[in-house]
Amino acid sequence: DSTDTILVQVNPVERPGTPRSAREIVNRVNEVSFNATLQKELRMIALLRKVTDPGNAEGARWANMRMHRIASDLMSELGYSSKLNAEWEFLTMLRDEGRRAAESFLDAHGADLGVRSTLDLDHFIGPV
Repeated sequence: DSTDTILVQVNPVERPGTPRSAREIVNRVNEVSFNATLQKELRMIALLRKVTDPGNAEGARWANMRMHRIASDLMSELGYSSKLNAEWEFLTMLRDEGRRAAESFLDAHGADLGVRSTLDLDHFIGPV
């Protein structure tokens, strides 16, 4: 029943540069494929917020939904093969980075939780 949803982004949506090697291309294809479903869902939520009637219960649920995103720049430095890395040092590094990203998010947007969205869903609508 919460109206706040926090998205923890583990795959970068954008990555600097152009993939050159076969491995870089495969990594990027996997990221794009994984993110395609997420982007589609966010676009659907954004569209529902625009077209629903906030006067009825279901419409109010969509209209009042607040979205937030926690992300880390470190994720764009990791390749697809990192998803197969189960080494303890790597996992604890990810845990620590997740905590740092969450703390940074809370410092910047903690007061917005329960009040307003910090993720611009209209960005996902684009040209129709």
